[in-house]
Amino acid sequence: MNTQILDETVSVIREVLRRQQKDYAGKMQASLLLRDDLGLDSIDMVILQVALEDNYHIRFDPLEDDFSKLFYSIGSLCEYLDGKTGGRDEYQQRQSGFEEDNEENL
Repeated sequence: MNTQILDETVSVIREVLRRQQKDYAGKMQASLLLRDDLGLDSIDMVILQVALEDNYHIRFDPLEDDFSKLFYSIGSLCEYLDGKTGGRDEYQQRQSGFEEDNEENL
């Protein structure tokens, strides 16, 4: 598993937990279940989805993506994001291009 994707995804999850006033003091690892271990409910999952879309500049497709499998654990989410972003190096290149496009539009 791509450790950069894991670290960044864990950071986004921690921020969502903080904003939703939910505490998880344990170590975040790929095997943690989003609902059972972290206590995320359906509203939290939507907030997490939007936060990940904003962070990775992607969109989840409700017609093609099986949300119950993707949002099952941290690991399942990271595997999907790694595939969706083409790995961290390609993601960073796209991120750089995205920022340049935004600067041109200002």
